[in-house]
Amino acid sequence: MEAVKFPKRSTNRELKLERHCAALAKVVVAIRPVYEKLETEQKALIETMIGAAIWYIPKPSNAWTGNISLSALKTFHPNSNVLKPKFSEEHVYPRKVAAKLLLEDQELTGERMALLFREKYGKLHYITSDENKLVQPFQRAGVFVSPEDAYLRAGIQFVEILKSDLRLIKQRSQEVIEKYLAK
Repeated sequence: MEAVKFPKRSTNRELKLERHCAALAKVVVAIRPVYEKLETEQKALIETMIGAAIWYIPKPSNAWTGNISLSALKTFHPNSNVLKPKFSEEHVYPRKVAAKLLLEDQELTGERMALLFREKYGKLHYITSDENKLVQPFQRAGVFVSPEDAYLRAGIQFVEILKSDLRLIKQRSQEVIEKYLAK
């Protein structure tokens, strides 16, 4: 069986992702004994630091879940009165929450972290910047239950779209947008 060939750029990104995850996993494992002995406020600092490091891991090639918020979709409609619509990339798992979960993961290795990042912590949806502000209070450590709960509490509804239609939505194709709004 022939090996799957990736474009060089994709291969470099995936290799960088693997290496970053391996390095960060070593840091998490090394700092865990210190973290476990800290008070809540100091633990929050370490979670913020690890969460910030997560931001520097390259996005997986399949990071997008296929979901866009209903509000974001509506802003791209040609009749929306929004001149230059934009959406925000919203991580399904907030970085600080992901950091806390990684610090608690006793089985963490570089390989495991890369897998978790590709399948969970590196995933993102598209929402509006206003929705991003609405969901943040429900994504804080100590409040966050699950991605679904946070979005529900913030009143954010998602529409699953085909990757091939995303470009057309960005180009404000009324036909494509209305197809999803009619669902």
